[in-house]
Amino acid sequence: MESRAEKAGARFDVRRIVVFGAVGGVVAGMMMAITEMIYGWASSAHTAWDAPMAIWAWVAGLNHFGQPANHVGPIILGLGGHMMNSMIAGMMFIALLSALRLRNEIATIMFGVAYGLLLWVIMRYGILPLRSSTKLLFTTSLVSPQWVWWLAHALLGMTAGGFYVAVSRARLRPLPRTPRLREQAPRAAA
Repeated sequence: MESRAEKAGARFDVRRIVVFGAVGGVVAGMMMAITEMIYGWASSAHTAWDAPMAIWAWVAGLNHFGQPANHVGPIILGLGGHMMNSMIAGMMFIALLSALRLRNEIATIMFGVAYGLLLWVIMRYGILPLRSSTKLLFTTSLVSPQWVWWLAHALLGMTAGGFYVAVSRARLRPLPRTPRLREQAPRAAA
């Protein structure tokens, strides 16, 4: 009989949370980045690289935001920072799902959307205003209008939920059994 501690350990498998959370976070973060970058690319007033530059500008200062050709380093560092944050958010998401034990796939995906939107609320109203010199990048339409940030974070959460559902399905599916050489039927002599 399995003890309560063993059941809790199975639910909070740290290795599973870290690996699947980090990978799912990267996949979800890429979906969010693609959303922001497509908007920037399609907009005549922005560039595809505005969001990554803004991320690094929040860290290092407003002088790291401007023409993409002059800010290759901030673009790369902004993308790296975004992916790191996405990995952390992915691990937190998997840990939350492990605690909640949602079994319904649609509920899992919708929980992901709510999680992504909550992340934006925390970022927009809690973390980004901490740097008053660069908060205008995210609180105005300087990088993207607010609807794009909301959409990008909803897609981040939806992708994280979808990734969790896909991984859960794959883990539950039995592996195909290939017969061993001895188990194969003898061939009929011709």
